[in-house]
Amino acid sequence: MIVWRDDLNIGVEAVDAQHQELVRKLNEFLEACTQQKGKEKLEETLEFLLAYTAEHFHDEEALMQGNHYPRYEAHKAEHDRFINEVTAIQTQLKEKGASVLTTIKLNRALVDWLINHIQKNDQLFGNFLLKKEA
Repeated sequence: MIVWRDDLNIGVEAVDAQHQELVRKLNEFLEACTQQKGKEKLEETLEFLLAYTAEHFHDEEALMQGNHYPRYEAHKAEHDRFINEVTAIQTQLKEKGASVLTTIKLNRALVDWLINHIQKNDQLFGNFLLKKEA
């Protein structure tokens, strides 16, 4: 399980709330996996992720553009890569059905996203906004 910590907040209330929702869903998925029910939770989690990313990435990218964030293009490219990864997992699920491998791929993608994107790149954006407001 992933415990939300204050150092994951980037200082934008709406973005932080969306990140917390992602962590809640990730924890639901991880819990299902520990109970050998990951395959059953897979489709629901993928549907959530595609809806979540459409809204969250749109909001975050609009905030970046509105504040002239210099790393916008690189950040958006990471968003696009994550959407492509989730879409590929969903396609695999539709074509081949739920499997342990698909469950592991989604688990790894989500944990990697949390560690490498939110903790690093979103923090950079949050720090940029804090300095801009100062």
